[in-house]
Amino acid sequence: MRYQQDLQVALRERFRRLMTTGYATYAHELSLVCDWIRSQPALRGIIAEFASAEQDIDAGEWIRNLQGRDSLHWPTTTEAGRARLIWELLQEMIGLDDRATVNFQHAVTSTTNLNEGARGVTETLVAPLFDYLTERIGNESSVLYLIERYVRRVEWFDRTDLHTRYLANTRQGEKVYDDDLRRFLFDQGINMPFSQAKSAAGLSDVVGELDTDDPLICEVKLFDTTNHPKRGIGSGVNQVVQYAHDYRKNAAYLVIINLSGRALELPTDGDEKAWPRYVDLEGVRVHLVVVRALPVESASKLGKAQPVTVTKQDLVDPDS
Repeated sequence: MRYQQDLQVALRERFRRLMTTGYATYAHELSLVCDWIRSQPALRGIIAEFASAEQDIDAGEWIRNLQGRDSLHWPTTTEAGRARLIWELLQEMIGLDDRATVNFQHAVTSTTNLNEGARGVTETLVAPLFDYLTERIGNESSVLYLIERYVRRVEWFDRTDLHTRYLANTRQGEKVYDDDLRRFLFDQGINMPFSQAKSAAGLSDVVGELDTDDPLICEVKLFDTTNHPKRGIGSGVNQVVQYAHDYRKNAAYLVIINLSGRALELPTDGDEKAWPRYVDLEGVRVHLVVVRALPVESASKLGKAQPVTVTKQDLVDPDS
């Protein structure tokens, strides 16, 4: 909770800096603010989530049409979609140097004063993004940030214990990790950490008010090259895509419990260096999160690396 509060305060401070920056130095200050946002795991996770919102709307075309207009029009219908447009706009503004706000101020204000115009751009075009980030931090930490914390918790603290429980009943081994992840997410504030509404007795469409809950589209799959080969990863991807369609979501999460002791090389439709990797399928962005869950000896005793490569074709068609 303290982390969330500190992050909200820091976010408001960055917004204040933009509000008090003149038009000539706006692009420089904006670049610093965006770099800071990218450096925060929770905010980076939120950006990754809204990056797939309302993909049918062309952000580049909207930005081009916005320049020189005397009115503002939002073509999006969701807050996530609007946040995506604003984030893309900020990247465009950074490259415009001293005209970062000049090109857009006529759409939001009638003033001819360039510094007042910069303030108007911040208040009308930029503020909704900061409001969205602040609210998402307050209501629920970024799902990706929480899952990243879960990965670290398992790899740093719980790997041996979970693996012992897995070996005690390998036929239901996946449930060991699945229950552990969902309990963690629930404890962290995710009210419905299931891909389907669930009661104590099992799956249910309508139980009390569970039908009004917002399920998290997140599934767990084991990988070990023998009993749980990479075909299962592809099945998991297709499973979360179907769930996402059922609940009209554009983001889903597949947590891969890697029990092979070998590195997984996964495909991505994004930056090769970014975490986690993801694939875009049928309007859904599926985030691929790997947990190194096999207790191993020290790195110096592992020998030559033999990674397992998973292609996008493996994910799209696991039976191929």
